[in-house]
Order: sequence, then structure tokens, then C-alpha cells
Amino acid sequence: MYYRIIPDILDELCSQVNDYDLGKTDRNRGLARLLADLMQSAFAFDSLKDDIVSFVIPHEVSNQMSLFYAYHNPMVKTVVDSASQFAKDSRNEPLVLDCISALAAGSFNTVKQGKADGPESERLCVLVLATCCILYDWISPQGIGSAQSSIDAKAVLDMVSEHTLADSTPADKVVRANCRTLR
Repeated sequence: MYYRIIPDILDELCSQVNDYDLGKTDRNRGLARLLADLMQSAFAFDSLKDDIVSFVIPHEVSNQMSLFYAYHNPMVKTVVDSASQFAKDSRNEPLVLDCISALAAGSFNTVKQGKADGPESERLCVLVLATCCILYDWISPQGIGSAQSSIDAKAVLDMVSEHTLADSTPADKVVRANCRTLR
């Protein structure tokens, strides 16, 4: 169960929160990449799950069933629940949100200013940004769509709309589909 590592990753990232360290060291970049890769795996699984269900069961029936039986993106929900539980258990939700916001800001600025080393690096930054937005939305009581959010959801969605994530889905659609306060 890979979701068990998420609290450890967040704990390590959050223990390094300051403007200089977060996102600057190779260690923290590696942790951010690991967190983003876990979320990418969740996106891929949930996308595959949708394809299998629509192949076996007519789409109308599967939509009705999912309302009663399961969350529509179960793997993403598992990652989100694990991160949310860590923030709750650590009793330092503001620090966790600051950490996620700092990672998002670094990724946003790297893409916006064209400072990524290449297409793969830019894609990773978009994935980290999407991951941070989704986690922030579920951990913050107000969510990412509120005026109190330290992540500018509109700017993020505008910028990532040109990039794709799981199953060639535009990143903005992936973020909207997995956030509770954005639609």
C-alpha cells in the first residue's frame, strides 16, 4: 500500500519549510517528484478503471452505480485521505498547507518563467503543481477555490490547460475533477 509513504514524504518536506530550502535541494526535489509520481499512478489507475468499467458496463449504468458504491477516483481519494490524515494528526495543518503552497509556487514559477530544463522537467513541474493543488484543496477547510487560498487557482488552471497528465487528459481537467471546490 503505497499510500502509507505519503505521511513520511510530507513530514520530510514540511520539516524543511523555509523559503531557501524547499524546492532548492535535490533531496526535496526528489521527495516532490516521489509525491507527484504517486499521484500520477493514482491518476493512471483511476483513468484505467473508468475505461474498464465503460467497456464492461454501459456508461449510464456505471454512473448510477458509482453514486452508490464508490468514490469516482478511488486511488486519488486514497492519496488525499492519507495526506489529510497526516495534516490532522500532526496538528500542524497550517505548516502542511504552507509546504504544499511553497512547492506549488516553485513549480508554477518554473513553468511560467520557462526555467524548466526541458519538456520532461516541465511536465514534472506541472504534475507537482497539480498534485499540490489537489492536496491543498482537500486539506484546507476552505479549499483552493476560496479567496483565502495561498494558491491562485485561476492562474494555475490557465497555465496548466496546455499540458496533459494521465491518459492525455488536460491537466486543468484533472485538477478540476479531483478538487472538491473547483468545477
